[in-house]
Amino acid sequence: MSAFLAENSKKRLLRILAAIGLGALSITSVHAVPMIFGSNAYEFVLVSDPYTGSNNSWSSARTAAAASVFAGVNGHLATVTSQAENDFLVSLLGTYNGFNGAWLGGDFLNWLEGPEGGKNFAQVGGYKNWNALEPNNAGLMYMSIGDSTPNTGNAGLGSWLDDSGVNGLPDPVSDPVIGYFVEYEQVVSAVPEPASTALLGFGLLVLGYARKKLR
Repeated sequence: MSAFLAENSKKRLLRILAAIGLGALSITSVHAVPMIFGSNAYEFVLVSDPYTGSNNSWSSARTAAAASVFAGVNGHLATVTSQAENDFLVSLLGTYNGFNGAWLGGDFLNWLEGPEGGKNFAQVGGYKNWNALEPNNAGLMYMSIGDSTPNTGNAGLGSWLDDSGVNGLPDPVSDPVIGYFVEYEQVVSAVPEPASTALLGFGLLVLGYARKKLR
């Protein structure tokens, strides 16, 4: 599909979603529907306190993401290959005070999840958004999602860090990871013109997901 047709299809989807009452929804917690960027869908999952140990380890987040299903597609911890995608993930967040993080699907050298799994950053376009002096622990990756001061690491919103201490187990001071990002691949299929019927079906599927999550 040409870029022009793809863009028109996405615009029609947004109009349909707004018409059935989804336009006002935003992603700030597990109670919101995943949001579309390109052909994929994403959501931010906030984990209940306590945030330490196995309750929100990288492994537990990975397992939970893989068990999540949207539009018939299983999720995975999000991988990020462009500034636009990184900015989109930041747009899913609420406001979190202090130094907080959310797991991503990689470590200090490679992406570990999704189609990019097992590839280093250079192999998938070279995009990286490490905070200053990061990575510095040979650890697993998380994104800074809160406002931060020099006293708490000065990690800019949306920048990446790798965890310290026990690999993949967040520490409330060094690695205060409070959630994770889930990515669902190819949930918006390339469809020929006219696409209204297919897009409406997808919009109704999203609405069903929202109702299920809000029960």
